[in-house]
Amino acid sequence: MYCPTCFQNTLKLRSNGVVKLSFNGKARNTSLFTYNLQKDSGVELAKKLREKIADFLSWYSELKNKTPIKVFEVYSSDCQCTNACKIDLVNTKISVIGVMYSFKEIQHIMNEEGAKYGIEIALTPP
Repeated sequence: MYCPTCFQNTLKLRSNGVVKLSFNGKARNTSLFTYNLQKDSGVELAKKLREKIADFLSWYSELKNKTPIKVFEVYSSDCQCTNACKIDLVNTKISVIGVMYSFKEIQHIMNEEGAKYGIEIALTPP
């Protein structure tokens, strides 16, 4: 991943941290989960993602004026640059699509969960 400070391909995801989710720019306090790349398998990470997506879509399905979900962000600020750059991790969102999850995997989960809750999903690749 590219560091937002030195613009080199030196940004690495930390072995453990927090992943946050955003749907059309909206997020809930419950739209985040912790990960540990040394302990969690890919199946466990996918399960955590699915649980949080289902939680959000369950809540979203109860709203009256629902728009299709076109933008879905999966990001973390638990990254570090191997060049020891100082990165403003409070205001920086580093996408983990393509690092922790593939776009196809996310799209598959979103479409399945969206169908369960009657939410139209219209994601476009990043």
